[in-house]
Amino acid sequence: MTKLRKEDLSLFYYIKDAVLSEFVEREEWVRLRKMSEISVETGDPSCDSVVYEALSSMIPSPVERGRGWCYFDGINPLQGTGTNSFPARYCTTCTGTCCDGIPEQSNRVLVYECSDTTSGTSYLPITNDKYIIDYMDGRIITSGTCNPTHVTYDWNYISVVDEWAAVQAADPPVVVIDISGTDKTGYQLGGGKKSVRKVDLHIFATDPAERNDIVETLYDGLYNRSCPLYNFTYGTVLDYDGTWQGRKNSPRVDPSTEFCIDTDPDLVGNLEFTNVSARHVSLPLLMTRNRDEVMLSDLNAYRSKISFDLVSYTQR
Repeated sequence: MTKLRKEDLSLFYYIKDAVLSEFVEREEWVRLRKMSEISVETGDPSCDSVVYEALSSMIPSPVERGRGWCYFDGINPLQGTGTNSFPARYCTTCTGTCCDGIPEQSNRVLVYECSDTTSGTSYLPITNDKYIIDYMDGRIITSGTCNPTHVTYDWNYISVVDEWAAVQAADPPVVVIDISGTDKTGYQLGGGKKSVRKVDLHIFATDPAERNDIVETLYDGLYNRSCPLYNFTYGTVLDYDGTWQGRKNSPRVDPSTEFCIDTDPDLVGNLEFTNVSARHVSLPLLMTRNRDEVMLSDLNAYRSKISFDLVSYTQR
């Protein structure tokens, strides 16, 4: 993985899980529907995969592009506050060596099953070692040993994406991270380099108040601040299917499935944010591509842009 990709991913996690951690909503007692069309049921719990999806009616949808359920506990897990926050210490079971890591959430997603007793129907919580969670699509996957019926979860209200093509895939509010340019210079005798990335955050909101709140939160999270550059030795927090890193192959009690947040060994210091500026963007609601094609763009109604330089120093 190149340094540019590491910086892009590190900035993405810092923006979504640290700076915008206040913009989290909770939806309670959402019904679960068994997805028989993609479930595998053979009667053998070691082979079965029974999938349930949450039937949410929220607008915007909690599982739209760039949103998803919360996978860290507490507040600002990347800034060292809250339960199970960064950096936590854990020991891997395979090598016995200690590493820095962040454990998967334990209180942001609660799953329940129905229990019929002589006193009536009740809903009991299911222990989290009996299922795994698809945080991107809002699904619960079990081995058939339990029958979940409802779920309560925290979800990210603001969609954070790193490509322009995904803006239309989610309802606002949306924040687009756009690294648009790179300049590199030497900073020491030898192979050291100073990298300066030109970054724009494009904010699309539903009204002026929401836009101003998001812009102010993002600005305060960048001005006179920095963030670590993660090495992503074992990949990102979530696997390709939205489940926690390595969760499909290891039980929840295995500490080796904690997200390893080792930093890039070549980095000197942290990623620094400099020359931070914020401006509202005023564009017409009627956008014309050519003489015969006119389209209405609600995204441009309440829009802002934050620009800054992302500066890093490396030893080689």
